[in-house]
Amino acid sequence: MNLSMGNKNVVLGLLVIILFLTMSVHIERTASQHGFHAKAAAAVVDTKNNSPNLLEHQITDVRKGPAYRTGGIYFTNYYAASYVPVPNNFYFTAYNMRLNAWIFALLGIAVGFIVGVQRQASMVLRQWASWLAVLAVILYPIRDVYFFWGRWMSESFSGGWVSQVVYPMKFLGGTAMGVALLLALVVFVQGAKNSREDVKA
Repeated sequence: MNLSMGNKNVVLGLLVIILFLTMSVHIERTASQHGFHAKAAAAVVDTKNNSPNLLEHQITDVRKGPAYRTGGIYFTNYYAASYVPVPNNFYFTAYNMRLNAWIFALLGIAVGFIVGVQRQASMVLRQWASWLAVLAVILYPIRDVYFFWGRWMSESFSGGWVSQVVYPMKFLGGTAMGVALLLALVVFVQGAKNSREDVKA
């Protein structure tokens, strides 16, 4: 066994697993942080002089304000019947960040083993699979990392113009891993076939 081709994938994958493991303390603490909880908005409805026809009613405003916690959800300080729960996507981003990073790290390690072991396969295919896997492991978690740590640092955080950059990076990372896995499959089949032919010869 010679992993000289895929050793970078194995090392990078293990480093990513360790890196995001160290973030677990912060990720689990989101359960107690105001900035990561679901909120609620209070809808202001104009009933058109208490018209019985509900189709005539209009929402004229959606108010936000200081929140208090009830049953795991932060509500605004308005009349309870007007509460509309507003999910906080930053909360799910925290957990998705770690999960996605670990999955892609494991896939990168798998690609590294395949391209490293199948030495009889095409060198070009092995190189492409290896480097695409490296690119995917780096790019795919970046969007979630940006949004998680941005919200961690500031409750008023919003993605801003950087969102237009990190979203395509996530898509590019996913595409790169898909192509890397496809090439790794070709490498595996090609290497197995060539080694069988060498044994027969």
